[in-house]
Amino acid sequence: MTHSILIVDDEAPVRSVLRRKLEQCEYDICEAADGNEAIRALETTDFDLVITDIIMPEKDGIETICFLRMKQPRVKIIAISAPSNQLFLESARGLGAERVFTKPLKLADLADAVQELLAQAEPQA
Repeated sequence: MTHSILIVDDEAPVRSVLRRKLEQCEYDICEAADGNEAIRALETTDFDLVITDIIMPEKDGIETICFLRMKQPRVKIIAISAPSNQLFLESARGLGAERVFTKPLKLADLADAVQELLAQAEPQA
């Protein structure tokens, strides 16, 4: 089974780097440039995992996480942001993000976290 992941970040280069890394791991990847785009995608697709930036125009990552917890409570969430936004990352964790990372990301650490969270999401045999 191929897992689907939504990457939400207002910086196209960040989305691109994350997409390339996660596609190497054979995940299906969708992208959104802000929380509004993410919510539109989430209304039509059930994702296994969402990686969201916290500080974005339009709808930010905190609002996106709140929406996710209401509409898709089982989805796994990873929040990312600049080191100066540590309080926001802690808020994201409190609202249900399973992992938080500061930028610049260590791609191997992110890929490991994605793999671990998706393994937790799989039904136990």
